[in-house]
Amino acid sequence: MTNNTFGRIRFLILSFLIITVVLLVPERMQALDNVYGHLKAGKAALDSKDYDAAVKRLTLFLDSPALLADYALFWRAKGYEGAGQKEKALKDLLQLKESYPNSPLYKDVLLMEIGTERQIHPDRALSLTEYYLKKYPDDNRIRLLYANLLTEDAREGEAQTQYRKICLSAGYASEESCQKIDAARLDAASLVVRAKNLMKKFHYPEAEDLLRQSLKKAPESLKGEILENIAMSLFRQKSYQEAAELFHKLGYTYYEARSLYRSGQFDKFNAKVDILDPNKDEKAAELVLIRGLYYRRIGNTARALKIFNSLKENRFVKEEALWHTAWTYYLTDSYDEAYDRFKSLYDTYSDQRYLYWMARTLEIKKGDASTLYNKLTAEGDYYTLLAYYKLGKQPALIESMEIKHNVSLHNNPASLTGIEHEELRRLAILLELNIDEAIKTESTYIIRNAAKYDNEVTLQASIMLNEAQMYRHSVLLAGKLPYSRMVHRLLYPYAYRDIVEEASQRYAINPFLILSLTREESRFQDDAFSPAGAIGLMQLMPSTAAKYSGKVGERIADKRDIFNTRKNILIGSYYLTQLIGESGCVPTALASYNAGESIVEKWLKIGKYKAIDEFIEDIPYDETRKYVKRVLKTYLQYSRASNPDGSAVSFVLNCSLK
Repeated sequence: MTNNTFGRIRFLILSFLIITVVLLVPERMQALDNVYGHLKAGKAALDSKDYDAAVKRLTLFLDSPALLADYALFWRAKGYEGAGQKEKALKDLLQLKESYPNSPLYKDVLLMEIGTERQIHPDRALSLTEYYLKKYPDDNRIRLLYANLLTEDAREGEAQTQYRKICLSAGYASEESCQKIDAARLDAASLVVRAKNLMKKFHYPEAEDLLRQSLKKAPESLKGEILENIAMSLFRQKSYQEAAELFHKLGYTYYEARSLYRSGQFDKFNAKVDILDPNKDEKAAELVLIRGLYYRRIGNTARALKIFNSLKENRFVKEEALWHTAWTYYLTDSYDEAYDRFKSLYDTYSDQRYLYWMARTLEIKKGDASTLYNKLTAEGDYYTLLAYYKLGKQPALIESMEIKHNVSLHNNPASLTGIEHEELRRLAILLELNIDEAIKTESTYIIRNAAKYDNEVTLQASIMLNEAQMYRHSVLLAGKLPYSRMVHRLLYPYAYRDIVEEASQRYAINPFLILSLTREESRFQDDAFSPAGAIGLMQLMPSTAAKYSGKVGERIADKRDIFNTRKNILIGSYYLTQLIGESGCVPTALASYNAGESIVEKWLKIGKYKAIDEFIEDIPYDETRKYVKRVLKTYLQYSRASNPDGSAVSFVLNCSLK
């Protein structure tokens, strides 16, 4: 949909809103004609710190019954506070809490109320803060404010308790709070708590450092737990050799074996697996399966098959063992054996993977696999894409349609049934007024309360969020709906169209590939941050962003710049283009994007794959294999929405392996 079309729709919606309100209350036509104009003008005046004008325009809005009065009260309270009229600000906040207890602004109102009371009624601020913490005990913002209030009230001991809680949480304001309590004096148990919370947030080096500090002053009863967490932090940091040694001391055979395998110490890994019983323990069965994979990858097929066969009745890994048996036969050109096993797997489990490789094996055996491939095209997954490629067909296009909401905007509460509809009308008005801050607040509230909506309300909310470029939330809501053409468009949105098309044209890369990778990397969450340190929409590592930023003419001063939507998409698209150019193959480029170029080159060299589908299926890292399949599945769905040149499938699969 073009921006002009969006503009016309927005104009019609607002016009309908105003006309309806005027019809309901004819004698107030002139006042209501600009009712929402007052709201927007009041917010604009507030943002520019023209507090008197903000109060005046917001008061005019509040004089006319309309939706979004809670926003008007909140913004007017800010205007009063900015103008030094704090008692009036508190009065507005109190009215908002009493009249709109379910407002999306409720937490913000409490925070502002406490801050304002702190300036004029400190005792009242303390009691409000205590009340707030009972409702929201995990909110470090208010806990920090509470600690500061206690300090001002000369209740230093209680303040220290609050600072300590914040410090140990490893969340918002934790560093600041740690300084307030002199974290170096924390006992070992407290350091362990903070370290564990750091690990939950993927800050493994910092956690390891704290754990080692705690070990120096820990009692014997705590040392085992500390060492266990140090070992796990080392494992997560890929320091596998050191992790293996520590897991060995602790007697944690499973993680010791995994660490040995990851560090390339296969003899020691095998020795550990020898003492395990896969029939009694799921983790032991997993390790035995990994051993079979190791022998297959080094070319010891007979030993690999023996291991897989030993697990064919194992209650923990039976299906995977049967799959690896079939796959081993396939890779070693034993196609009759492979076909029989793929067929047996498909007959038993009905998995698309088994059907596809059954068809591929039949094709290699010079049989007619078209019926099996056609059966795969009825689905919509990664193997569907492969089937289309094998058949030489393009996926059927989904008929184009305009995505727009049909929410009626007027102030008659009886005209619609249920609060859900009122929330949609609120969102529609905010979209029309284009007040970004409020749109984000309202959208987040809708997502948090999505469970109470019926399908129609969910659909309309998803459409509105899509229009507001809140793509992550729109996709999440659309995923709760029965499939339809419109839902498909919402699940696979043409997000950040202008930037994506700019990147596509500049670097000669398919825009749907950019969108597919972005969707699977972050689900369009522009502030995404991964355990490995990848940042933003396309999950760029800082080193990658720094390396390629100059190539695309985008300055990266610090990590905050990588979160910038335009910079992230342009740099990520350029990097992906370079990977495709170097490998001549989209799937291998995707694997490199996820796992690194050098490791993919190693896989290709060792594997000696005959076709790209074999490489994808045999990627050693589970995460990378699943990632490549997800991106290609998503690409299939995007190509179903638009495929003007008819080459969508061949573009991503027609490549030779180097």
